[in-house]
Amino acid sequence: MGNPVEEKREIIAGELKKRGLRMTLPRRVIIETLADADSYLTAEDIYHKFHAEHPGIGLATVYRTLVLFHQLGIVTKLDVGEGKARFELARTEHHHLLVCEKCYKVVKYSDFTTQEKDGFAELERLVEKMYHFRINRHVVQYCGVCPECLAKEGAS
Repeated sequence: MGNPVEEKREIIAGELKKRGLRMTLPRRVIIETLADADSYLTAEDIYHKFHAEHPGIGLATVYRTLVLFHQLGIVTKLDVGEGKARFELARTEHHHLLVCEKCYKVVKYSDFTTQEKDGFAELERLVEKMYHFRINRHVVQYCGVCPECLAKEGAS
């Protein structure tokens, strides 16, 4: 099996080509940066990760590219209340989020318990029946306080 980052880049390049768009250097670098990330990144995070190697790509280009990618469904956008959007490549492994309301740390988890899987399946069936709505996917974001911030609260 090939390099996962290259595979994602090729899939996205195909999606761009179908829409009459090219895989430019900034687009490639942003995709690679997001593919290498293990969490959601802000536009500034993305920019700082590659700026030393690609100083000709500006922050405004990162913002414009992320807007385009979001419109095309290439990235998902997350707002955790800090005033900055965060992004990740779409079509990643299904996961839920834990968001700290103090430091805005985002933890993705996908090691669901059987009880959690069964509970969500039952909830989806109930909602579909109540609202005559076919659910294709769901997004779960738990908001609270992370262990580090809880420890700081306890120390004060």
